[in-house]
Amino acid sequence: MFRRNEASDVTLATSQNSFMDSQVTDLRMPPEIEQGNVEYKLQLVNTPPDRLEHLITQLKWRLAEGYGEAMYEIGVSDKGSLVGLTQADLDSSVATLKKMGEALHADVSIIRERVVTADTTVPARKVAEVLVRRCLSDVQHFLEVRVAIIGGADAGKSTLLGVLTHDEADNGRGKARLNLLRHRHEIKSGRTSSISHQILGFDPHGTPINYASNNIQTWAQICETSSKIITFLDMCGHPKYQNTTLSGLTGHAPDYACLIIGANGGVPDVSREHLGIAVSLKVPVFVVITKIDIATPSQLTRTVGALLTLFKSPGIRRVPLVVQSQDDVVVSASGFVDSAIIPIFLTSSVTGENMPFLVSFFNLLPKHPTPNYDSLIDEDVEYQIEEIYSVPGAGSVVGGKLHAGRVLLSRHLQNHPNRPPDGVTTSDLSLHTLPVAPTSQTFYLGPDRGAFAPVAITSIHRHRCPVNVVKAGQAASFAITFLNDQSTDNGFRLRKGQFILPYISKPVWEFTAELNILHASTPLAVNTHAVVYIHSVRQAVRVVAVQGDANSVMVVVFRFLVEAECVNPGRSLVVRGVGNLKCVGKVVSVSTDTVLEGR
Repeated sequence: MFRRNEASDVTLATSQNSFMDSQVTDLRMPPEIEQGNVEYKLQLVNTPPDRLEHLITQLKWRLAEGYGEAMYEIGVSDKGSLVGLTQADLDSSVATLKKMGEALHADVSIIRERVVTADTTVPARKVAEVLVRRCLSDVQHFLEVRVAIIGGADAGKSTLLGVLTHDEADNGRGKARLNLLRHRHEIKSGRTSSISHQILGFDPHGTPINYASNNIQTWAQICETSSKIITFLDMCGHPKYQNTTLSGLTGHAPDYACLIIGANGGVPDVSREHLGIAVSLKVPVFVVITKIDIATPSQLTRTVGALLTLFKSPGIRRVPLVVQSQDDVVVSASGFVDSAIIPIFLTSSVTGENMPFLVSFFNLLPKHPTPNYDSLIDEDVEYQIEEIYSVPGAGSVVGGKLHAGRVLLSRHLQNHPNRPPDGVTTSDLSLHTLPVAPTSQTFYLGPDRGAFAPVAITSIHRHRCPVNVVKAGQAASFAITFLNDQSTDNGFRLRKGQFILPYISKPVWEFTAELNILHASTPLAVNTHAVVYIHSVRQAVRVVAVQGDANSVMVVVFRFLVEAECVNPGRSLVVRGVGNLKCVGKVVSVSTDTVLEGR
């Protein structure tokens, strides 16, 4: 935490102005807020038993708000004043916090300490920032943060991921990326043409867990020993595969986007487009500049200058923070989600320069908060398919994200699939290990040409680990069995963008969206054809009606051209069309008059 005041102008910044710097005279932070996973504590010294119980309850709340992570600012008043503590009181406060963590099976680690008094003051008074992370109690309970890797071709995206996930420096000729590429033509060309998934784990102490760790060879082993998992979604950089990248940004629902820029290549148009779309979709972005070992000083200066100009552009307006120390890492990780900061890392995959700062940043990166999460878990199941697999012995397997509700494989819940067992609250579900058994609830998969097929979920996996429960906001794979042979006999098609629901929904042909035009060589008019991306749905559409103009928010009615889809109001969308048409917006309504109508 300990964030500095945000600059009103877009200028290059470092954390020398942060509240953690001992030379800063403005020793204040924003007042503590009731929501979120950040807690201010002036001191935790000589706490009586009843007070300790209250503090444990408070820590439990902060951990729940942070999906298993909480940040404690010790020596800070509720109003944000950095009062500080003597070394003895600080040690006693941290010891009390560790005792609280033990009661909740959470690990406590000091991120950093700073002196907040003048050099001549005796004794010196310090403040500390402490990370509390729940320990892994079951393989299904790790915290997952999804990061989309975006940027232009030849920027070093796959190479950087290879270094992070295998902890082995590149040889300068792409050796590190060979373990990530999925197709032969990708190996030959060095260009990613599909979305690949890679993971990096962290234990409760913040130690990285990857393929270079002892006795780690598979994803399951990484998940078994990690309390936090960073899932990297390696996107395509070549313009030829832009549709695949757009599908990934909209359908895979990343928490963050990491923009990779080659220090020797400037900022290409593809990277500018990726940044604009990510910002428009309200995905927090940070920047990693690679290849600083081969870039000349003039090339690096031009690249950074182009980034600064880009950050000043309308609609972006961000304050770049160049990460040069561990203090910069903490400031950027805790502050850039809710502020105008964009962290910038200068790295080399060959020499490993500044790579520890990037790894530490991923360790501290918080889970992107979901509004009204508790009520979202209690809603009906809504699972959207992102990927389709055929697994020998398992039949049809689908991968995607659960947007609402909860799916449990438990005998306890067969009669009440949407309710937890007696005596187990929603917040305590993650602490219980339930016997594995196929759920007796019937779900409906579709739409396919307007029809839904009854299915049963026979197993659930998260990152290739079998689990008993998956909750809203989590990505998982389901093995499904069709309950009606007539569905398969009629040629029911599994495809991306379909839903698994506890009821039969009504697909629609037409929907209304509010759009912001990013680029259009010709005005958006009636009968214009385009391609729309709504989460995992990607389909050609035709404009039926238009209100407004390109200088303001346009209200556009679209009609699907291939088949009806399930579309929910409030969903973000991206539209691309002829004439380099690029639009972003959200669905505001669907037309019930055209439900299941033909074209």
